[in-house]
Amino acid sequence: MRQIYFKEPKSGLSVRCDLLDDKAPSSAEFLWQLAQRRMSYDALHAIWTGPELSCPLPASVLPEDLAQTVIPPENATSFPECGEILLACISAGAVKGLPPGNFFDIGLFYGHGARMLMPFGWIKANVCAKMVAEDLTHAQSAIQSIKLNGACKLLIEPVE
Repeated sequence: MRQIYFKEPKSGLSVRCDLLDDKAPSSAEFLWQLAQRRMSYDALHAIWTGPELSCPLPASVLPEDLAQTVIPPENATSFPECGEILLACISAGAVKGLPPGNFFDIGLFYGHGARMLMPFGWIKANVCAKMVAEDLTHAQSAIQSIKLNGACKLLIEPVE
C-alpha cells in the first residue's frame, strides 16, 4: 500500500496516510504525484466544513501537468469521517469567485461532524486516503495548534 506524509514543522504535524488506490484511483494518484514533488503548500484550518485542515490548490500553484488533471467523482462524500483525506476538484469556471483554472483542495479531517457545505452550496469530495490509526491522536493535537496559530505551510511527501 502506498503511503504519503503530511508534515508541518511549527505544529509538529507528521501524519502518515494510506492511499485508497482501490476506491479512488485517480485521486490517490493525484496525491501520489503531488507527494513525489516534495513541495509545501499554504494550508489553514477550514471555516465552513468543521474539523478540517484545508490545503487549497488553485491551478496557479501546481505543476502544469497536475493543474490540468481532471479528477472524476470516486468514493465521494459530503460527510467526511475522522481520519479521512478528501480531494475536492472544481473545474475551471464552475464556481464564481474562484481563481482561474481548475481548483483543488486537500482536506485532512481530524474530528467528527464534518460536512462539505460551502458558501456556494453542498459539494462532494473524493475520499482518497486515510490517516494511519496510530498517527491520528498526534495529528488531532497538531491541527488544533495550527487552528490556534493560523495559516501554515503543509509539506506533502511520499513515505519511503
